[in-house]
Amino acid sequence: MKLSSPRARLRHLLRSARLLSALALAVPALVALGAAPAAAAPGENAPVEFDFGDCPDQLPVGADPANWQCAVIVLGGGTMKLGSMTQQITEPISITMQGGFDPATSEPINIFVSMRSKAMTVPDGALGIPGTGSLPLLGLSVKTKYVGNFRLYTTEQGQYASTMDMRIKLKNDLLGDNCYIGSKKAPVSLNLVGDDSSVEWFDNAIAMKMNDTTFSVPASSCGLLGWLVDFRAGLPSASGNNAANFQMYLTSKSYTELFPAMRTQARTAGSTAPKLTDLVASLFGSRK
Repeated sequence: MKLSSPRARLRHLLRSARLLSALALAVPALVALGAAPAAAAPGENAPVEFDFGDCPDQLPVGADPANWQCAVIVLGGGTMKLGSMTQQITEPISITMQGGFDPATSEPINIFVSMRSKAMTVPDGALGIPGTGSLPLLGLSVKTKYVGNFRLYTTEQGQYASTMDMRIKLKNDLLGDNCYIGSKKAPVSLNLVGDDSSVEWFDNAIAMKMNDTTFSVPASSCGLLGWLVDFRAGLPSASGNNAANFQMYLTSKSYTELFPAMRTQARTAGSTAPKLTDLVASLFGSRK
């Protein structure tokens, strides 16, 4: 059978490799839209660190390890605008997830595992006045906290997208330890859509810019000083007044690669599934 189009060839590769997990859904979308991925220099890795330490050593009952991967997503740069407050992403935000086939339905699924982040300093401090961030009691830092609803998918238009609910913890000597923008019941709900023109292939990862300008931001929950936080950030803030612009890096490893002992449990021929990035890179000739 002759596969005439890149999309058809890619679909054939993914099917034959048994990589029709949710991790792979992004790739046909990019090809269908005619995206021309930029290739990094040979031997060049993504400029972020990937840590597979959170990958669970267990899979759903009945899962074939050869058809499951653990993926690490790193948001390694960008900005997040909440109302009138804009924060540079100066520390990486790392998300670990499992992707594979549901043993009961054979449908591709994602399983969220963890999100890790570090506190990021807000340059203008609690008052939003340049130069005051280093003064006693006026320093301010923010840290993202996962709430739920993480999902990777492709839109009806064929764009790569991701949803995630989060809250942002604010740390200041006067605000205490329970000051958040967004909450578990009323989170900041992101619906990020990929910028197809920004796709880039590295030896060890795929990179893309992810953006959302549709989300709203609720008032803070910071106790007696909540009014000050809301005034500082212009909260609550309606949809259209906020923006998330992230530089995303995605990589994955098969479970038979991460945990060699699982190779004896693999039921698919070939105990280690090829990496998604390797399949796509070979298709476009961007590495060899």
